[in-house]
Amino acid sequence: MRLLDFIRQRRSQRRLALQPAPAEVTEVLVPERDIPALLRQEIAAARQAGQGRWPSVTQAHREAAHLFKPILEAVQHLAQALAGHEHITVTMRANDVALALGQERRISASRYGGQRNFTVEDAIDCPDLGASVERTYVFQTPDEVITFLIRACAEFLAQQP
Repeated sequence: MRLLDFIRQRRSQRRLALQPAPAEVTEVLVPERDIPALLRQEIAAARQAGQGRWPSVTQAHREAAHLFKPILEAVQHLAQALAGHEHITVTMRANDVALALGQERRISASRYGGQRNFTVEDAIDCPDLGASVERTYVFQTPDEVITFLIRACAEFLAQQP
């Protein structure tokens, strides 16, 4: 059997296997829904809930932000120490920090609710070679993250003229 004949045979078998359902079955499968009314009900329920439907997630994010606080403080000091270097950009939020070291390297450290560890993503772009490398590291303590960020900045500064 040729390949084209095989493909045609498989397609015809597939069409036979997927016959449309009878009308009485489709009527049972598609219930009438009043989408705007359902939306109004959900909005009212969300307003009554107050803190949101998942207060445990909100609490987890607060705890993660609290655990991330030493990293934020260290990065603030690091940013002050690196204030004179125009090729280093620091962005800070409650649960994450991003460093841009020149045009080639991007580092982001974060910890969100539900995560047990700190995550550091390191992306190095090498335009001369036409390649980029992205790595994700997992650290258990804020000190390990702070050390990683300081070393990355030191390596970048050591290569600057």
